[in-house]
Amino acid sequence: MQCNGKTTYLLDRNKQAVYSEFIRRTKMNLPEFVRLLRGESPADSRPNKNLEIPSYHPAWVSYEYNSHWRAIVDHGVIPHWKKAFGKQDKPPPNHGSARRALNTIVKNLRAGQDADRYLLLDLDLLSTLEGVTCSPFGAVSKGDVELSVDARIIHDLSFPVGSSVNDNTIADQEISITYDGPDALSNRILDVAQSLPGQQRMLTGDVNGAFRNIPIAADEVGRFAGTFPELDILVIDFYCPFGWKNSPASYWYAGAGIKHLYANSAPPSGHQSLKQSQNFDSRAWALGLEWDLQKLTVSMPEEKITKALRRVREMARRLKATRTQLQKLMGSLRHVVTCVRAAAPFFQRIADLTRRAPRFGVILVSAGAKDDLRWFELVLSTGALNAIPLARFVRRHEPDYHIQMDASDRGLCALFPARQQFLQVEFNYEELQLIEDFNRSGDGDFGINVRELMSAVFAALVWGHLWSRPSQDSDAHVRFWIDNIAAVSWSNRRASRNRFAQMPLRILSLSEVKHGFYSTAEHVAGVDNDMADAGSRVWQSPLLATKFSNMSCGWQQAQIPHDSRNLSRLWEHYSAQGL
Repeated sequence: MQCNGKTTYLLDRNKQAVYSEFIRRTKMNLPEFVRLLRGESPADSRPNKNLEIPSYHPAWVSYEYNSHWRAIVDHGVIPHWKKAFGKQDKPPPNHGSARRALNTIVKNLRAGQDADRYLLLDLDLLSTLEGVTCSPFGAVSKGDVELSVDARIIHDLSFPVGSSVNDNTIADQEISITYDGPDALSNRILDVAQSLPGQQRMLTGDVNGAFRNIPIAADEVGRFAGTFPELDILVIDFYCPFGWKNSPASYWYAGAGIKHLYANSAPPSGHQSLKQSQNFDSRAWALGLEWDLQKLTVSMPEEKITKALRRVREMARRLKATRTQLQKLMGSLRHVVTCVRAAAPFFQRIADLTRRAPRFGVILVSAGAKDDLRWFELVLSTGALNAIPLARFVRRHEPDYHIQMDASDRGLCALFPARQQFLQVEFNYEELQLIEDFNRSGDGDFGINVRELMSAVFAALVWGHLWSRPSQDSDAHVRFWIDNIAAVSWSNRRASRNRFAQMPLRILSLSEVKHGFYSTAEHVAGVDNDMADAGSRVWQSPLLATKFSNMSCGWQQAQIPHDSRNLSRLWEHYSAQGL
């Protein structure tokens, strides 16, 4: 319906009224009505008549999960619950976004109502129906458009915490679902490019409709309900909804079956006619990124970079934020994490802040979160997200460079054997006082783990430009050898509870982005780290100084730039002026 130039969407109130009155008069319970509506009978019990069991296909018998698919086709997905659901006194209120997106939600509900994916009933029936559990609805915008223009419906099956539908769901233990889309896609493109050079193509399409085909068993659909009091309706979802704990596994059985059949139906020759490949593209959009299959690169679109940068800067200026504001930020940063692996730990800390944000109200944007936001701002400003070679993206190769290091109570040392160079740092008076305090009390942020980590950071600052490979299609892989297990873990995870350690970890990750290398850390036994050990202790023992001098004969000492010696000031400089 058009009103003042705007489209107002309407529900099918006649259909709603007929169904509601039928249930009132017949007193039919919900599962019986659902079976009647879906045409389930002893002769054909399928809840979705469009689903079939491809038993005619010779390869079907060898599909490992064909019995699981048969059960889904014949009866729908049957959830198993940890305990019986308690009766709700009243349905939980919807998220505020649902009110702002109400017109768009009505559009989506009407489409589902017409296709019998959603059952819409009068709200007063809620008190008479058994086996109904309501969860709140919300909405997220599509792109930059307002919620009132276009949005996706979100059914929050994880609320309320502790007693939600997801909390009460027994997870499917048959298979383990992991999201590895970018890795899998990159590896597949590279494999095809190697075996069939120049013939790599991609067929893409919107699979949104795929998530509307796996039905829930009639006895359990009531657990996937919600209400819109302003519309006076009870909504029941007939199909495995996006956001339910077991939806990924349920759809996986179908996807894996399709893959199995296609793999066993491939022609004997891998070469297809040109006519058959005309619908495939050498440049394609997938997972929110742009893929160039001829140049073997992936890019984050410029408009997404601009939007992410704007959201990062806006959040960095806030003292407090709502969950919705944080979720929008997360939506932009997930593409950065896909392209820049070093970003993952900083993304996780912002994600943790989002999870802790209350459903209503605001949460304080912590100082640590703001430092992570500054890190993302620096990365987004470098242009490092354009035309990333896929070989860098998947990181398949063994280390190109090995760096050995050690730290003591007096200083630290890092060795670059391939170039016969070393660097040394003697701790200043302030640092020595922090070390003395830590050794005496065990408290403080300047323990040996942090000092070991600093060795890796100084190595990246001094030699990072030597690890850059702009003319090659893969990042250099640098292996740090550290005799401290905690420092190894911090370096690999890019995370630590130590407040000071978080800052050098950010600097290390920025160096990786700036120079185009990536680092991993491994533990080395102290007895096998003799030269670095001596190099970190030359100030406390003439004997060790002589030992290191003899071992480093012919080597060159690399100098740490003056403005990089104080890591705290360096981070402040990056935050204020960029890389």
